[in-house]
Amino acid sequence: MGRIIEVSFGFPTVIFTTLLIFSLAYWILSSLLGAGAGDGLDVDMDLDLDLDGDIAEGLGGLMRTFHLHHIPLSLTFTFLSLFGWFTSVIATSIVADDGSAGVLVGVAIFLGALFVAGLITGRLGQMLAPVFRSTSALARNDLIGRLCVIRTGSVTPAFGQAEAVDSEGGTHLIQVRCEDGNTLTQGSHALLVTVDDDGIFQISPDVQALT
Repeated sequence: MGRIIEVSFGFPTVIFTTLLIFSLAYWILSSLLGAGAGDGLDVDMDLDLDLDGDIAEGLGGLMRTFHLHHIPLSLTFTFLSLFGWFTSVIATSIVADDGSAGVLVGVAIFLGALFVAGLITGRLGQMLAPVFRSTSALARNDLIGRLCVIRTGSVTPAFGQAEAVDSEGGTHLIQVRCEDGNTLTQGSHALLVTVDDDGIFQISPDVQALT
């Protein structure tokens, strides 16, 4: 047990340990606020960063490559932290006697652990995708013409998530895309325009027609 603690707070595993602590705090806060509200906490942790279009699009493409877009970002972040931590602990325990690797070795372990965590998280996300899938194609089409609320820091042609409410009051976390040059940020409203066979919605920031 002492060895695990030593490795957990040594480089590079301490990075994943910090991310896990952050994730644990998020889920505890979500549970407490959800219990107080009665209906659960209606938020999702997101990458609320001021990224330019190229970086955001690159991030979206990377997430799709590793199949990290099938589940909410909060779960993706938690799984990446958890599997990265396990991988880093094992690798560091093998190569470092004092629980902390050198800079070059540590960076290599971190990148390798992140890669392994991405593969595992992507595979797990594909398995869990039906649980988080909005609804059938018919129900998805029912959302067309409705407003959604953006839940990520930005929306690009390759990346974005939003929340929409159907005609029966059900809330859906959906994948959304929008052309470059839009000003959509977390909390912005957008219009659901079309949806493809994968359940990805094209949205428009122009909601004047509904006001």
